[in-house]
Amino acid sequence: MFHFRDNLRSIFLLVTFSVLLPVSAQQVKPTANLSLDEAAAAVGRTGFQGILFAARGNKVLMEKTYGSLAESSQTFRFASITKMMTAIIVMQEVEAGHIKLDQPLGSYWPDYPNPQVRAVTIRQFLTHYSGLFNTSAQPNFHMMNANSGGDMQKFATGICAGPMNSVPGTNFDYNNCDYMVIGALLERMTKQPFIKLLQQRIFVPSKMLMSGYYTEEMPDNPAHIHGILGGKPEPDVNLASYGAAGSSFGTLRDMFAFDRAFIKGKLISQKTRDEMIKPNAVGGAIGVWTYPFKGVDEQKPVTIVERQGWIAGIRILNLIDLQSENVLIIVSTNGDLDLTQTWANKGVAANLLSALITTKVAADSDVSVRIRSDKHKRNTISLSDARQ
Repeated sequence: MFHFRDNLRSIFLLVTFSVLLPVSAQQVKPTANLSLDEAAAAVGRTGFQGILFAARGNKVLMEKTYGSLAESSQTFRFASITKMMTAIIVMQEVEAGHIKLDQPLGSYWPDYPNPQVRAVTIRQFLTHYSGLFNTSAQPNFHMMNANSGGDMQKFATGICAGPMNSVPGTNFDYNNCDYMVIGALLERMTKQPFIKLLQQRIFVPSKMLMSGYYTEEMPDNPAHIHGILGGKPEPDVNLASYGAAGSSFGTLRDMFAFDRAFIKGKLISQKTRDEMIKPNAVGGAIGVWTYPFKGVDEQKPVTIVERQGWIAGIRILNLIDLQSENVLIIVSTNGDLDLTQTWANKGVAANLLSALITTKVAADSDVSVRIRSDKHKRNTISLSDARQ
């Protein structure tokens, strides 16, 4: 039976506040035959704060903001959505013949300071089976007052080169160090800083016009969206300290543009993408999770590619249905909200995803949108009469 035994733990470890566990607002129960607006209304009644977005192909079917967010065009941290971007850059190197997924790190970085880490394969890094030292053991590492800076080479050869936690390939352990080491390797191999790789290989071809990367000079930006954690304003986080594991940012439309580029093969070929999203026994793939979603039809599940992101008070769920080109994005400004369990047809996204999959949109439908506000400060952009 397919399951995500490790997925919930992985999301917990994404942020370094290990004493804070995620909580659901009010349970959203799976309900059949809801429209997108009805499914969104059910989420809104839980006290959800953030953005709900749904699209098929180029057509935006729903774009709603809840809580204190006035506009969905504001910039926010992408957190571990960055890992998916990093994985794509690795797969580009695989396509070019420069990297082989099952070769050890030592083949490309022979003087990496921890000899044991040299035996870890590139695939094991990308799927979190490396056994590396985990930054969660130092929960203050990513805090602003830790003054860690933003030097990924330093992190990769310093804290991430610490004592191994397990033998490579034996245990799943969600770990930002996996992607910091891979990011540092990409910098060494391409002789380009990681921010340049993101710009040239992800942002520009995807037309992510407002995207960027936190640096030591800009470890955060007060103009970006911030959230709450533990019912309080989130702590000050050095967002530059995540590097290739989580330091990118952008707007909702940037994320949608990234998803569209991934779907349409603008970043890697379909053959390479198929290798990237091929799941292991627990759904883990290269930079993403892949699973059969049975919320609409248990006999004919829809394959979903999922990437989550979570740093402090911002949590993101990015769901892609490659076959029908459906995209569902949830951005929560409450870091305690659990966005896992979609794979089991549970949680905040399940009804929304089912409604999106079953929404019928005529090929020549009018993509004009209507905008409204209500007393709950919820701004809505949705495709009129999309569901038939």
